[in-house]
Amino acid sequence: MAKDPAVLFYTQDFLVGTMTMNYEQKGKYITLLCLQHQKGKLTLKDLQSFLTDEDIDVAEKFIKDTDGFYYNQKLRYEAERRKNYSESRRRNLMKKHMDKDINSHLETVTGTVTVTDTVELELVTGTKAERQDMLADVITGSLDKEQKEMINKFDNLFADEKQ
Repeated sequence: MAKDPAVLFYTQDFLVGTMTMNYEQKGKYITLLCLQHQKGKLTLKDLQSFLTDEDIDVAEKFIKDTDGFYYNQKLRYEAERRKNYSESRRRNLMKKHMDKDINSHLETVTGTVTVTDTVELELVTGTKAERQDMLADVITGSLDKEQKEMINKFDNLFADEKQ
C-alpha cells in the first residue's frame, strides 16, 4: 500500500495551539509536522535543522520516544486514525465487490431440466451461452428439436438475468 498523502488538519487546534508563536515559528512547526507525516518520526538532527534556542514553543510540541525519535502526538494519532479508516473503507469495498461477484457469478441455483426421459442435468447459474455450452458438453451427440426446446424453456426462466 502506498503512503497516505494526507492527514486531517484541524484548523482550530492549530490556531489555538500556536497562539503564542510568531509567524516564523508557526512556519517551522507546520514544516516539522509535514516532515513527520512523510518520515513517520523525526530525528534530533531534523529538529535542529529547523529550530533555534528561541523556538522552545515549537520544540515542546514534539515528544521523544523510547527509541530516541521525536513525534507530535496529535499528528501521530490523526495519521493512525486516517489509516485505520481508509483500511476499513477498503475492506468494505472489497467485501462489497466480492459479494457482488459471488452473487452474480458463483452463486449456484440448482434446477433440473429433463432433456430426455432418462437424462437430468443440474445447472449452475451463468449466461445463456454458458448454460448451453454446459448442456452441450454433457449431452453427447447433436441435440434434437425437443432437447433444444427444453434448453430454451430453461433460458426463459432466466430472461431477467444480465447476459
